Amino acid sequence: MESYIPSSSPLAAEELTAYIGPKAERYRPRFERFTRTGTTRFEFSWNNPAAFAGMWWYLYRKMYGWALVDFALSVLLGWTFFVPILWGVARAVTGDYLYFLQADRKIREARPISSSFGAPVANPAHLARLAAEGGVNAWVPRVAVAGVVLLILLAILFLGTLRDMVPPLRELWPDPPGRWT
Repeated sequence: MESYIPSSSPLAAEELTAYIGPKAERYRPRFERFTRTGTTRFEFSWNNPAAFAGMWWYLYRKMYGWALVDFALSVLLGWTFFVPILWGVARAVTGDYLYFLQADRKIREARPISSSFGAPVANPAHLARLAAEGGVNAWVPRVAVAGVVLLILLAILFLGTLRDMVPPLRELWPDPPGRWT
């Protein structure tokens, strides 16, 4: 496993809290594990939202490149039974680390030049910029729920049409008795 030495001082708790946004208390201890030895190293962790939401979690956390990779691999690998399970486990194990790498890079890019020489990094303008660059996309849960509802409606429509098109299915699901038959 390759590691790298951070280019400047470690990330301040205020910076991480501003960048992460919601659930910062959950991610900060996990991020500290990755830099425990003074260098950045991968350590196993488990992230349920990354495992089950996949591309949507990456989009929610503004990790657009990884969302594209997740979507492309999901399409390329197909939808067999075991591949999505294995891919979900891989996302769950690496999700926190990938998010840490992005947070680390974005925070260091957003730091003023004076902060690399020991100046305080907790000024309000810097934290506001981190909050704007990081955080979460509030639209992602709404779009994901709307997409699931749309898929359910399409499945109902498809099954109803399929029932009318295939004669043996009409016998399995007869029309309910009533005056409109």
